[in-house]
Amino acid sequence: MQKYKIAIVGSGIIGMTLALQLSAINYINITLFGKQPKYSEFKTTAILATSFDIYKRLLDLNESHPQISKLKKFKIIDELKTKKKIIDFDAAEIDLDSFAYNIRDNFLADRLHKEIKNNTSIIFKNEFIEGLQDNLNKTILNTSDGSAEFDLVIGADGRNSIIRELAAINYSKKTYKESILVTEIIHSIPNKNTSFEIHRNGSLLTSVPTSNRKSAIVMIDTAEKIDNIDPDNLNKIIHDGLSTYLGNTTVSDKYSIFPSETINAEKLYRNRVMLVGESAHVIPPIGAQGLNLGLRDIITFYDLLSDSNAKDPGAKTILSSYNNMRWLDIYKRYKSVNLLYQSMMNNNVGYSALRNIGFLTLNKSRTVRNILLTEGLSFNK
Repeated sequence: MQKYKIAIVGSGIIGMTLALQLSAINYINITLFGKQPKYSEFKTTAILATSFDIYKRLLDLNESHPQISKLKKFKIIDELKTKKKIIDFDAAEIDLDSFAYNIRDNFLADRLHKEIKNNTSIIFKNEFIEGLQDNLNKTILNTSDGSAEFDLVIGADGRNSIIRELAAINYSKKTYKESILVTEIIHSIPNKNTSFEIHRNGSLLTSVPTSNRKSAIVMIDTAEKIDNIDPDNLNKIIHDGLSTYLGNTTVSDKYSIFPSETINAEKLYRNRVMLVGESAHVIPPIGAQGLNLGLRDIITFYDLLSDSNAKDPGAKTILSSYNNMRWLDIYKRYKSVNLLYQSMMNNNVGYSALRNIGFLTLNKSRTVRNILLTEGLSFNK
């Protein structure tokens, strides 16, 4: 049987997950370019219940692992008007134990890296990518250690993707006026596996359980406010927002700040180059969609190759099928999350009316609630 060679550029969580998933296909050799990733100790990712199976298979993880916190409920608190509005969601509404499983990025990355090192089907190279020559037959990757030929090169190298740039894949990018701050808090009242999301004029404050009395924090506000924030002010904002639900809060003295932006590639491939994860799509951190979109990229491509009877993974039929199968899901998430983001960050009449209608409908219609939850969890994607 002919062996095909795939290069994956980018050794973050998505790149390593892709390498491990594709290594299960016996007619493919994988070379992963990158270095062991380092993630913030408090940066976490909520992996949707519909996506978690991939880590059960690849890492033998289970939902009860002490490093994993179940997200069973979430509460949205709208404080944009004088009268506070609250919507509660429970995974039991749609017959699930949990909506998602919150896991620390550094723990997940370490487990993936360990598994990669023990996988003889994956070659891990810490080499800098310098160039790419691409055509319909082969792709030559130029690195700091020389050149190599591959049947397919996959860019899993994030929002600033060099592979996307080298392959001249067009994309749109929008940078919002807000910044994103992530940190962690300790609190006196147990969170009971509940995430709290507080909407205020031009800002968003979200807590996600990391243990019973600890929660990860995602705060979105104007860049001017977040980029210049001091510890005392941060403590006050979090205490004022969450003390009603979590009691006394103590904020970690460490936090990270990121720009709030979106990226959307016009196409997910060109010749024998393909994009996955944030090299293809970036959306604001709302509704646990970011990493989960990338996991669905991986699962879709893996299923295509598994069903292709040892067909060339870089063939146009495979890559165009991947592009077509992923386009609608990515487009819907991109549009819906950006609309939700704009409705929270802008207080004009149109967005205010949209929020009010949404809250009223979700509180009164069980059918609409179920549609929203099942769509958000991407059932049957």
